[in-house]
Amino acid sequence: MIGIGFIQPLRAKLACVLLSGMLCTWAGIAAAQEISLNTQSVSIQEDQVESIGGFWYVSKAEPKTYYYRDAGRWLDLFSYHCKDSNKDGIANLQISHDQNHLIIKSQGYPNHPTAIFPNSDNPNTISVQDFTFRLPLVPRKSETITRLPMGPVGMSLNGVVFFNPFEMEGRNAVAGYDEVWLDSCCGHPQQTGVYHYHKYPTCVKSPFIDDGKSHSPIIGFAFDGYPLYGPYESDGKMAMELSGEQALDACNGHSDSLRGYHYHVTPNRFPYILGGYAGEVEPTNNREFRRNAGRNRTGPIQDNTQPGDKYGKIITSVRPGNLVQGKSHEIHIEFDPTQARRPIPEGAPTWLQIGPYEAESIQRTGNSVTAKITIPKDATIGVWLDCHMEFGSDRRPLVIKRNDAARVTFD
Repeated sequence: MIGIGFIQPLRAKLACVLLSGMLCTWAGIAAAQEISLNTQSVSIQEDQVESIGGFWYVSKAEPKTYYYRDAGRWLDLFSYHCKDSNKDGIANLQISHDQNHLIIKSQGYPNHPTAIFPNSDNPNTISVQDFTFRLPLVPRKSETITRLPMGPVGMSLNGVVFFNPFEMEGRNAVAGYDEVWLDSCCGHPQQTGVYHYHKYPTCVKSPFIDDGKSHSPIIGFAFDGYPLYGPYESDGKMAMELSGEQALDACNGHSDSLRGYHYHVTPNRFPYILGGYAGEVEPTNNREFRRNAGRNRTGPIQDNTQPGDKYGKIITSVRPGNLVQGKSHEIHIEFDPTQARRPIPEGAPTWLQIGPYEAESIQRTGNSVTAKITIPKDATIGVWLDCHMEFGSDRRPLVIKRNDAARVTFD
């Protein structure tokens, strides 16, 4: 992994106009960002593709397109994410394969809105990366669980990496006293500029709408090659709610007759993304694997959350808590500046975001903020989304947040 350049977060171009210091409006936002393709599968004939191993296929025609056969559906997982989001002339993702692996070159660049970094709670800057990951085409279960390393443990469909749920000193980074500041897309950069997710990344564009009525779509892959799915197992039931033989194991995975072994994210429940590797890991994907030379630590990770609520008391309420697909909403937010570790500047926030949905206008009166947010028709249903606000300049804004602030519903 080599950092090759600093970037600004992907955000709508702003014309933030301060009126009496209390109102911000955005220019150039025509509609809410679409985060999920409104399609269930691609129509493919068997003679149009060739099998390269396991559930993976590649088109015979140029340009080559890679497909994943998921529960009988042909899914083009990567084409959307191969775009040049940061306009540097290089695609976010470049896909190829050899005899045993799908090979993914990734810039590790988030193709969704993020917070400004550095900010008051994170001194690091997002930088473009030069990752090369190799996913086994035919994953194989291991006799033992491989412990998750520090650094990248898997990759989302947009090429941004998953980290385990711990901060650099080994404590739970997602919840409790040691929680670190993640933006509303559940990510942040570490010291070398690698933007990454510690928990379910609600902003990653999936291959079909996750409406909570059926099994969730794939959102990424672990480094043992097994796919990682969203939270739902079936209509209205999350995988983490299963019991008996179908319950998720310590790695956050289980098997079914259509998909074989696979992982699920578990919103608000440790280990959030992965608890360990159930399969044989590809050693080139993390230098800790290479350094251990086949002597990787074993066993699932353990929850070490310490009591406390580091960020939960600053934003005291977000209303309404239910946001309807395809509609615009006036959001009312109350905050308590006495709970902030730094003085909150006067004036309206310069940015406000709930999940991937950025505010189109923001107004502040005292400790109350009113914002307009439009929810697209294909938004993921039922999953709680985080909210963050920024105050001040783009160089190092003061940031505040609230976890589980709102969710999208049908009506």
